[in-house]
Amino acid sequence: MATEGFVVPDVLCMDPDTFGHDAGAVALTDPAYDVDDDGLLDTQTFTTERAVVIASDMDADGDADHVTVIAEDGAYASWEFHRDGNGVINWERTDEGALGNG
Repeated sequence: MATEGFVVPDVLCMDPDTFGHDAGAVALTDPAYDVDDDGLLDTQTFTTERAVVIASDMDADGDADHVTVIAEDGAYASWEFHRDGNGVINWERTDEGALGNG
């Protein structure tokens, strides 16, 4: 069974510590940036109670393919979206760390 999706405005309580494998599809409702300079708006940013979220839809299907969450304390993590042959959604962590003063 595929994991349920959610729309970006509905995830205002997204917890940077728990987003990942159990998260559903992230539907972008209002992309505002073209990060790959192909002429299509593909990226949306928003804030939650505990983080800033950057979500990008690089294949223009309406759902984010890449999500980065930056927590209040500077900790960050990035994930890439994958769907297996059975349609099950999986977010694979691709990067994590902390922003700091050096």
